[in-house]
Amino acid sequence: MSATGIGAAVRRKEDQRFVTGKGHYTDDVSRPGQCHAYFLRSPHAHAKIKNIDSKAAAAMPGVLAVVTGPDLPERRFGRRVRDLPTLARDEARFCGERVAAVVAESRQQAERAAA
Repeated sequence: MSATGIGAAVRRKEDQRFVTGKGHYTDDVSRPGQCHAYFLRSPHAHAKIKNIDSKAAAAMPGVLAVVTGPDLPERRFGRRVRDLPTLARDEARFCGERVAAVVAESRQQAERAAA
């Protein structure tokens, strides 16, 4: 068996910092005025979206914005199997598709408002 190719050991430089707790992650970043977004995802596939009532969530403490599909311009992102909207508009096509985004002063506030 050669030292290269399939099954060969690969030396990676980045592993040491991660396994010793010295890695840096975006979740560790905290800046003044930073806000957090939480994406609410559909629990259903092929579900019609009749209405998303965001008034209660928008009124919760720390919530800066609640955004749904109709609030965004109809742009599509992605280049793989098919282009997908940023947030679902009329129908959730698959389980886990993003249907709304809550932006708040903290991650916990965004998650509570989404619930």
